[in-house]
Amino acid sequence: MTINRTRSGVGLPADFPFSLAGEAYGLCFISGMCALDPDGTFVPGTFEEETEPAWHNVAAIAEASGCSIDDIVYVQCLLSDIDNYGDLNAWWRRHFPDISTAPARFTFQAGALPFGAKIEIQAIAARGNRVRRTPVMRVEATQLTRSHPAFCGT
Repeated sequence: MTINRTRSGVGLPADFPFSLAGEAYGLCFISGMCALDPDGTFVPGTFEEETEPAWHNVAAIAEASGCSIDDIVYVQCLLSDIDNYGDLNAWWRRHFPDISTAPARFTFQAGALPFGAKIEIQAIAARGNRVRRTPVMRVEATQLTRSHPAFCGT
């Protein structure tokens, strides 16, 4: 197995003690990013003012890793205050107006975020994935059995 790591890229925050992304088997795991400028300095603001650069950093890391934002299949959003959940949904709807092409998302409130940020975003991209306009296969949970091809359990 080969693991490719992204440590830097044009306009990306630098000097962290971890990789910005790691890829194996075509999956690219993008580290959590807050509202950081290219020198790694936190830029505080309103929830939306912090969300835009955090997402920009995630998208830029995806690009530096050889993926695109269209390859992002899963996003995890950590909020400093769950009361911003509605604001996140409003921002999400503007950026992903077609829910059929939006990445999956998991959101939760963290006790505290680095730099006192309001949001931290991390993502997983699937290399070569292009958003499908129609689902390949839909399976109801009640249809899953060990013999069903969509069953991933052991």
